[in-house]
Amino acid sequence: MSGDVKQLSFPPGTELVFGPQAARRQFISDRIAGVFRGWGFTEIILPAFDSGETFEGLGEPGDETELYHLVDREGRQLTLRADFTLIAAKALAMELRRDARPIRASYEGRVYRFAPSGHGHRVEQTQRGLEWVNAPGPVYDAAVVMMARESLQAVGADDAIIVVGHAGFIHAVLGEQGRAERRLLEALDHKNPSRIRQLAQRIGLDSDTAELLAALPLLTGGPEVFESARKFNLNAAAQAALGELESLHSLLTEAGVRGNLLLDLGEVRRSDYYSGFMFKVYHHAVGEDLGGGGRYDRLFDRFELDVPAVGFGFNLARLAEATSRDDYTGTSSESVKAGDGAEALKRIHDLRAQGKPAIMEGGA
Repeated sequence: MSGDVKQLSFPPGTELVFGPQAARRQFISDRIAGVFRGWGFTEIILPAFDSGETFEGLGEPGDETELYHLVDREGRQLTLRADFTLIAAKALAMELRRDARPIRASYEGRVYRFAPSGHGHRVEQTQRGLEWVNAPGPVYDAAVVMMARESLQAVGADDAIIVVGHAGFIHAVLGEQGRAERRLLEALDHKNPSRIRQLAQRIGLDSDTAELLAALPLLTGGPEVFESARKFNLNAAAQAALGELESLHSLLTEAGVRGNLLLDLGEVRRSDYYSGFMFKVYHHAVGEDLGGGGRYDRLFDRFELDVPAVGFGFNLARLAEATSRDDYTGTSSESVKAGDGAEALKRIHDLRAQGKPAIMEGGA
């Protein structure tokens, strides 16, 4: 008997959802898909695995410990889909070689990456997101933020916060030496000024850079952070990135997008492919980010294509924790007794012909 019990379990980190939780998840996915369709996006269905080189650039350089590998019957080394943007870029590059046009592609599916145990950490994570290809400039960046915000409103997570930063700014401040130091990136992510200053000095960054890095956790808020940042000795690349972020904020303000938007000049992302603005979504009820995205104009370089692109994705499990709506269960169903035999079937037939829900219950 004990052997049978052991079989009734799945490996840690796998995802099993059914009943009301699955209904909530489907409601959320459908609402977000409706928002995407409203902006002219169509679905793309992507492979669940590919060669490992597709996911190069995900996480720390040379670190493949998060990836799940398999070998097919012909001995080919394959990797389970670990990131949607990277595999979507490859698929869209194939399409762009045939026709170099703007593409609006949305997707839903699971990604597979090892994560330590704890709240929100799962090997399997279901995501819904989009990729907007040949979409250059801050107007498209602002549109993506607006879509993310509209999606949150559509599922009842209106009080979520969108935190916006810029990959070019943080990269310019860190320089090649700082970007290669994992502990420094972790300290920036954890908003630890004393640790940031200590590590910056230890790896030999100059005092001006160390002070700016240590101040980054405080450079959060509204448009006042732009003035605060310019008090430091910024290099040309950092100034340019700051200008881009300021233009994005101005566009959103002029478009009437206010509230629940936070600027964070110390925002750090592990994926190296971000080149411009980037954002994450947070909610007070969830201990991890609900999703995020940004601009990655250099991602298609690996396919010898010069393509500006932007996109984002939501973690549906985390988003379900943050939603406040309870209408995901749909309208009430009429109960029909299975013991009524043909009459029960006829009643269900009539109800379904009218588009009404029905549930058959009881024994025959």
